[in-house]
Parts: sequence; structure tokens; C-alpha cells
Amino acid sequence: MRHSVLLSIYERRSTCLLLWLFVYSTLAFSQSVTVSGTVSDSNENILLPGVSIRVKNSSAGSITDVNGAFTITAPRGETLIFSFIGYEAQEAVANDNVEMQIKLNPQSKNLNEVVVVGYGTQKKVSLTGAVSSISSRDVKNQITKNVLEGIAGQIAGVQVTASTGRPGAAPVIRVRGSGSISAGNEPLYVVDGLPLGSGSDINTINPNDIETMDVLKDASSQAIYGSRGSNGVVLITTKKGKAGQSKVEFNYYTGFQNVPKLIDVLDRNQEIQYWKETSSALWAEMGGDPNVPNGSRVAPDGSKKFINYLPEYDNPSSLPNTNWQKEIFRTAPTSNYQLSVRGGTDKLQYFVSGNYFMGDGVLKATDWKRYTVRINLDATVNKYFRIGANLSPSYVVENRRWSDGYVDSPDGDASATMTAMVLPSSIAPKTPDGLYDGTGGGINIPYTSIGWAGANNPLQPLEDPNYKFVEEKARITGITYAELEPVRGLVFRTDFGLDRIDGVINKYRPSTVSNYPNQVKTRYQPLAKAITIRSSQQNLQDLTFSWNNTLTWQKIFAEAHELNILAGYSYQKGINETASLTGAAGTYQNDAVQYVTGAATINGNAAKSEWNLLSYLSRINYSYKDKYLLSASVRRDGSSRFGKNNRFAIFPAASIGWRVTEEPFMKSITNLNELKVRIGYGKTGNFNIGNYSSIPQLTSDNYNFGGGLAVGYAPQSLANENLSWETNTSIDAGFDMGLFKNRLNISLDIYKRITDNLLYNLPIPSLSGFTSVFANIGKIENKGFELSLNTINFSGKNFQWSSSFNFSRNRNIVLRLGKDNLPITSFSSGNYSMQRMEVGKPLSYFYGYKLGGIFKDQQDVDAHPEMRRKSATGELLGEPGDSKIVDINGDGIITPDDRTEIGDPNPDFTYGFTNRFTYKAFDLDIQIQGVQGNDVQFITARYIGSNTLVWNQLTESVLNRWKSPSEPGNGIYARAEGPIAAVGNAETQSDRFLRNGSYLRIRNVTLGYNLPSLLTKKLHISSLRIYASAQNLHTFSKYIGYNPDVSVNGESVTLPGNDFATYPLARTFTFGVNLGL
Repeated sequence: MRHSVLLSIYERRSTCLLLWLFVYSTLAFSQSVTVSGTVSDSNENILLPGVSIRVKNSSAGSITDVNGAFTITAPRGETLIFSFIGYEAQEAVANDNVEMQIKLNPQSKNLNEVVVVGYGTQKKVSLTGAVSSISSRDVKNQITKNVLEGIAGQIAGVQVTASTGRPGAAPVIRVRGSGSISAGNEPLYVVDGLPLGSGSDINTINPNDIETMDVLKDASSQAIYGSRGSNGVVLITTKKGKAGQSKVEFNYYTGFQNVPKLIDVLDRNQEIQYWKETSSALWAEMGGDPNVPNGSRVAPDGSKKFINYLPEYDNPSSLPNTNWQKEIFRTAPTSNYQLSVRGGTDKLQYFVSGNYFMGDGVLKATDWKRYTVRINLDATVNKYFRIGANLSPSYVVENRRWSDGYVDSPDGDASATMTAMVLPSSIAPKTPDGLYDGTGGGINIPYTSIGWAGANNPLQPLEDPNYKFVEEKARITGITYAELEPVRGLVFRTDFGLDRIDGVINKYRPSTVSNYPNQVKTRYQPLAKAITIRSSQQNLQDLTFSWNNTLTWQKIFAEAHELNILAGYSYQKGINETASLTGAAGTYQNDAVQYVTGAATINGNAAKSEWNLLSYLSRINYSYKDKYLLSASVRRDGSSRFGKNNRFAIFPAASIGWRVTEEPFMKSITNLNELKVRIGYGKTGNFNIGNYSSIPQLTSDNYNFGGGLAVGYAPQSLANENLSWETNTSIDAGFDMGLFKNRLNISLDIYKRITDNLLYNLPIPSLSGFTSVFANIGKIENKGFELSLNTINFSGKNFQWSSSFNFSRNRNIVLRLGKDNLPITSFSSGNYSMQRMEVGKPLSYFYGYKLGGIFKDQQDVDAHPEMRRKSATGELLGEPGDSKIVDINGDGIITPDDRTEIGDPNPDFTYGFTNRFTYKAFDLDIQIQGVQGNDVQFITARYIGSNTLVWNQLTESVLNRWKSPSEPGNGIYARAEGPIAAVGNAETQSDRFLRNGSYLRIRNVTLGYNLPSLLTKKLHISSLRIYASAQNLHTFSKYIGYNPDVSVNGESVTLPGNDFATYPLARTFTFGVNLGL
């Protein structure tokens, strides 16, 4: 009975349950919606085929088609999960009448990505060396005309600086500091497996063609490149074709550039007031009668007027008020056109692109243009055999003008930027009749008739259509390869590469451009008209080819042991030819032939040199259960550049790694997804010296013999048959960590790098008949640490935010300099800056006198004889308002022995910080770059900061100068230097003009908008993005020059950090469109 009752209850409840389920399912079915849309890459806006879409807690699903489109039916309000290999999964709610636009975030910083290493690729999770990578996704929102600009501030340990803002100049790059003083510090660039022969021409590569860049930073990863890897290796992989529907992309932007700031010099009223104050003070100091009119004041010897006084000075408004910097600079246009096609089948893939870049310089008459084409082909002949070819011709042309350095160049081609700063504001750019304020373009400075007081008008060479300074360069790089895989895992590869550069530099200065004579002129005195035509031509041909053969075997044993073995042979050869022609000055008749052949006498020379490099290499990578990692390599190089006793060298390397998170005891730590510790050691070399430095050389010259012309030969250099390689030995220890489902990734490296057998042109006694010999003399140490953080801060349906941060600190020190460890001192232009290499000190520190303020009055002068210099006759110098010099050695007298370390051009640390935001169809990128703790010698101030009466002056130096004991100024700037005052006031070889070069720069800000897929479908296009961007938007710095990160000496290691009116770095604003078809 009881059993039947229970059964009856069960049956009734079951019936109700079935009825409820039927009703619910009916309602659910009636509430199902059909959802459609597209899935794309959040960074590149590329539509993604094959993305999996699944209804959460259900087996229902779909995938995107070849166009990234999908359609799926799901209950209204249910969650859809979108997932794809290499991307983070994303969820969205199913609703009707909504066209979904799903953007997946790539796992670009995940440790499982594949990176390029020397002669192959490797999973990042298996790397045991220090390798940093950057992909096209990381730099796609940056507008860069140069490959290196894209990585500036983005990779720890890699410092990219602009030695000049010239439009065609390539940046200077350093990987973990400078390790050589004479053999170059630029890294090796390898493009698709082809080592480039001339890294300084990296700007011939189109940045839009690049897929990834991998930087090998420690010797354990660099050693596979042996003697070419000591300064780091930058592996550039260009875009390849992909199987599937062809994708056509057109990218275009246009914009303008300007100078972010001008140097603050005196305007007309300030300079005239400054002249009046100073001339009256000097006159009174001489005991002159203040009632004598300015124009009648005479120097003590009675030979000349004291000052070229003009009546207009009593009425300054009657004179011009010229800002010379505004006259030579301009707002300059820039534009870029890029068209590419990418696609293929499973048998043949292709990528073809064409690019045209045009950028006018902010200095008038300067510009740079680049034309590039790239063709990348990869073909699978059958399952055993693959072939391919990459070809990229390019052509660049730059219109230049002299923009850095001296104002008084003896050949008349003075620096436009320097001249614009020193010329008085009270002079007009042109006379009312259109002349450049003087016959032939010379300008007469009105301040004084004692001393040099003339300069060229900087506008004339900028505006004269016949003035030419044109540099052209045609380049073609190409590599072909074949791969044979006879059995699975065993691959033989052979490739042949070619890199050829043909360049020419043509210069022509017409007779209409002045060569201002080095003599005194009054303001209105006409200049001597003279034929000053000069012309020259330089030709360069550089050919490098390489042939590489490698055999790779990869095998997994017992599902635990993974082995990858590489063995190879490499041969490289370089041929360099140069030729130059110069027309002898004074042999041109007119400007009819604006070429070197217009001269009656032509001088020329030519040279050809070659080098060879033969290499054998091997590497083994071993992994046990992806937990314990080992890598070891060895390379033997033979170079024709070294002495016969040292032509071959061996470069070994080894590194190990431990993935701690693969251990069982780590599995309970759920928030720690990856922890790998690693340590590596290796040795590399540097062979970047002259091709014939180790062998005796002869030079030829002409001489008169017996009434005829004869050719003679004489020794040119002293041979050093024992010349050997510079060697870099480094050790690196670090870890890579992934936290919170790899939303936070951290990498830390600590390293020590020692360069031994430093190559240097060592001075030798003149009794030898030579002045120097190239020898291995020294040792340098670089050590530091690097930190990189990559975070996914927020990843929602409509809003995503990711960040990356890097921090680097490198300190170098000289350990040895020759047998006796004697310091080596280098002098910049005009000896205005001295820098020294000394054992126990940082490389190329600034050397000179330390100033201890300004003598306030005569009592102060008398109280500090130890801070005064002596004249040649032994008389103590120094007056109120002069600079005090610190007596370093305490001997009570100022001598050259009181020169000491006054500054360091090497920064304490560098850093970069990037934030990427996405909100629905909008994206925003902000990149910041910074350098802290370096000093810059502002040589420009030797002219405009010395309070002379000859040139215009810095406003701050004049307003803060010593005027009198009651107006002592700020204790930094000395009294004005009058025409009869001691010229030593400037103290050019001191810390007076040394400035803090630290800066924080907003390097890039880009705002973009992606057109919704509904509209792109109607327009029959796959994607459309419009954007606005700003580069070098603002630099926060106390530096008073144009840019704190420039150097007039370019890549020089012995004279870095000198700013001599260097071409300013431009600020750029662009507006563009990315169109996908």
C-alpha cells in the first residue's frame, strides 16, 4: 500500500517536471536569437578566420569563415565564448538585432610565442639567453620613417638616440652600452637571414614591411654570429605571404613637422640695452670720460674706435627685430604611401609591397625621400623541398645643408643653425633691394671693429636654387634559399644573399653664395665680391654577399627529451670602392656648368678594398619535459682583416634554464603561471676595423722631377702583424615570470660584459716616421640590469587596457689602457670640449676645470689667489666678475693639473612606458621615453653664452651675468667680455657649459577609429581605420639646447654628448588611413 502511494506521488511529480521542462524549452526556443558579426585582431584590425564560437555551458558552436564573419543561434542572454590560438578568449552576451564586432587581444607577451634566434627560431618559453622581441603589433600605431625609431624606448637595454634631427639621418643604437672605442658599436643587422654589409643604412628599409624584430643582447645568444655579434644582433623578419584569400592593404598619412622650441637669445631691444650697459661699464673701467660720445670713444692705443656706434641705437624701434631661427626653420610637410598585397595557396605564398616616403626637414632646403619595393616568395615544391626568395630594391635621396658646428668655417659653408643663433637681432635678413645684407651674402656685425666680427647670412645657401648638397643612395638586398627535408626533423638549408649600395654625394656652391673673408667689416661697408665656386663629387659602391649552409636536426625522445642540433658553414665577402673629384678653388669661370667639371683643374682619388670572413658554427638545444633547458654553441671565424698570426678565433657560449613552475611542488601556486630562471655565458668578437690595418700600406703623390711630373710612393701606415680581435665576454643571469593567467609578465636580467684587446690608434714617437699605430691596448667593463613588465590591466567587452614598462641601468668603467695605463684625451671641434678615457673611470668622461662661482668684488679676488690663473709672464689674472677656478690639487695655483672629471655623458638609467587603450571602435596609444643622469656639453654656448660683445647671447646668460659688486648675478655667468678684456673669461674647457641632459619625452600619441563591420561590408572593404598621431610631442627637460639627446659627433665613443648647434629633432603631427580590401 505504502509502495503504491509513493509510486503515485512519483508519477505525478514526474509528469509535472516533464511538463515544466517542455514549457521551458518551448519558451527558450522562442527566445533564441541568431547572432552574427565579425572577429578581428584588436591591434591590427585584421579579420580572423577559424575563430571558435561556443555557447557557454553548451556544445553548440560555430567558427568564423575566411572573412572573419560568423553566425550562431543561441538563447537570448546566454554567453558566447570566442577563442583562437595565440589570442585571449573573450566573452559576449547574445542579443538580437546586434551586429557583433569582436576584437581578440593577442597573447603577444606570452612566454609561448616563437622568436627568431640566430639561424633559426625557438619557443620563447625555451629561451635561455637574453632576447627581446617586438612585433608589428607593438609599433603599428607609431609613425616612423626609420626602423630603429620603432623600438626606441620599447626594449630594455637598447638605447636609441637621434645624433641629429637631419631628416635622412639614422639614429644611433647601443645594446648594453659601448664596448669599443675604435671598432664601432653598432649592432649587426640581419634581415631575413641576410647580414647587412652597412648597418648605418638601415633607414633604407621600409618599417611597414617588418613583421618582427628580435634583439640578441647577451653573448650566449650572440655568439652564434661570432666576430660580428659583439655589439648585439638585431634580427629583422619581414612580412611573409599567407595561404588564403589575398589581402590588399593601402596605408597613407600626411602631416607636418616643426621645431618644438627655439633657443632663447636676445631680441633687438635686449641686445642694444646689453651693449649700452656693457660698453659704458667698460669705458668707465678704462677711466674714460663718460661725456665722450660713444662714436668717439677710442681704445687706449688710439688706433681704432672703441665701438662701431650707430645713431639708431638711441632709437631701437628704427632697427629690425629679426628672429634668425624663425627665418631658417619652417613648418615642413611629410607624407607616406604604402600599398601591399599578401596571400597565397598551400603551395605558394607571397607578399609584395611598395612604399614612398617624403619628409621635408624643418631647416629650409632640406628634405629626404625614400622609394622601396619588397617581394617575398615562399614555395613548397613537395613535402620534402621548399624554396623562396626575398628581394628589396630601394632608393633614397637627401637634400642637405651644413647645419652643425662652426659659424666661421674657413670654406664658407658655415652652420646655418649656429649662424642663426649668433647673428644680432637688429640686422634684417635682407636689404630693401633684396640683397642678403651685403654683397655676396656676408653680414657685418655692428658691435665692434676689434676682433673677428663677420658671418655669412644663413638664408642664402638655404634659398639659392643653385646651391647643391645632395646625397643619393640606391640599394638592393636579396636572399634566395632552398630547404630539403629528406626525413622528418632533418632539414638542410642553403641560402645566398646579396647587399649592394651605390651612393653619390654632389656638392656645388655657386658664386652667388658668399665665402665671407676672415676680416673686419663695418656695418655698411660692402663685402669684397669674389668667385668662390666650389664643387665636389663622392662616389661609393659597397657590395656584400653571403653564402650560408646549415643542417638542422630536431627530435623528441620518449615524449620527454627534445633535441635540436644545428651545424653550419658561412662565407661572407665585402668589396668597397670609393672615388672622389674636387674642383680646384679659383679655377671656375662662372656658374654655367654646375658640376665639378666646371673647374679648369680637377683633383681626384680612388680606392678599393675587400674583406673575407669564413665561419664554421654549431649549436645544440636540449629540453627535458620543457623543464630543464640547455643551449650551447661554438663558432670559429677567420677574417682577412687581422694579422696572419691571429686570423682565426673561436667564440663559445652556453646557457641553462629551469622552468620552476613545471615542478610538481609549484602546481598549488595557481596565480604563478610561469617562472623560468636562466644563466648564460659567452664570448663574441669585433672585426669592424679597416680592411688592411694589419699590413703595410703605401700612399702615392705627384712631384716634379726633371721638369716633368713623376709619381712617388711612401709608407702610409705602420703595420701590426699581431693585430687581433676585440673580444667580448659576458655573463647574464635572469628570470621570466608570468602571473595571474599571464596578465602580468616580468623579465629581469643582470649582466656583466668585458671587452678585452680594445683596438685603438695608439700615438707613437715621431722618430718612427709615423704618428700612430693600430693596436690592441685596453679593456672595458659594462655591467647593469634590465627590467621589463608587460601587463593586461583590463580586458572587458568594450574596453581593453594594456601596458608595458622597461627600465635599464648600465655602468661602464675602463679597466686597462695600454702597457702603462696612461689616460687618453680627446678634443672636440676647436678644443671646446675635452673628454678622457682613464683607468677606473667611466668611458669618455668630460674633463676640464671646475668653476667655483664668480668673483664678486676686488676683495673676493684678492682673497682667493688660488682660484686665479697666471699669465705667460707669471702675473695673476682675474678681475671682479671673472670665473673662479677650483684648485683641485691644492697647490695654490691654477694649472692644467687642476683639470679633473667634470661630467659623464653616460646616463644613470633609461626607461620607457607604453599604454594601449581600446574602447569599442577607438584605440589610443601613448608612449613615453626617458633618460636620466647624463651630461651634455653645450658647445654652442661657447659663442652665445660667454657674454661676448661679438655675437648675440643667451637671454639667461645676459640677464644673470655679473654686472657690478652690487649686482653680482646668479654666480654662474661671468661679466661681459669687452673688446679689450681678457678672452679667458669664457673658460671653454670647464664645466661652465656642461648641462644636465636628462629628459622625459612623450614620444608618441596616436588616436584611431575603426569603421564598424556593417559599414565596411556595405563599402565592400574588409577594414578601414582612420587616425591622428603626434611624435615627439613634448620633451620635459632642463636642457637649454634644441635636444638633450643629440651629439654633433654622431656615433663617436671618444667624444659623445657634445651639442654644437646640432640640427633640432622635429615634432610631427600626422593624419592617416589604413584601408584593407
